[in-house]
Amino acid sequence: MKMIKQISVFIENRPGRLLDVVEIIGGNGINLKALSLADSSDFGIARLIVKGTDEAVKILKHNGFTVSVTNILAALIDDKPGTLAGILKILAQNDINVEYMYGFASPIEGKAVMVFKLSDLDKAQELFDKNDITLLSQEEIREI
Repeated sequence: MKMIKQISVFIENRPGRLLDVVEIIGGNGINLKALSLADSSDFGIARLIVKGTDEAVKILKHNGFTVSVTNILAALIDDKPGTLAGILKILAQNDINVEYMYGFASPIEGKAVMVFKLSDLDKAQELFDKNDITLLSQEEIREI
């Protein structure tokens, strides 16, 4: 199974709070690989992929943050028009809901990384494998 562990950090929606999170992580020598931020009027959820998940969780909790770990899939996809639509079509045709997703650049020429939180990760992984969509392991994503 090629699932990635993602950290979700619940933060107050006020100036400097996200800065606190990334300073704590960086100040402890943990490399931030990807970040997505969703907010409401009162709080936000910072979703992080880091090199050193267990250590980051421990440090953030020690500093008073509410933290959870979620399994997600990270796909290495062609960085060209229509690629994402094709993946989303496969998921929709198989009744898999996209709960959230975000992307980031890959150092591999012509590729991007899309992170998916899906309603059925196991079934999605089977579909990705069947359709030659490359999933990254925890180790592979840490090296990107």
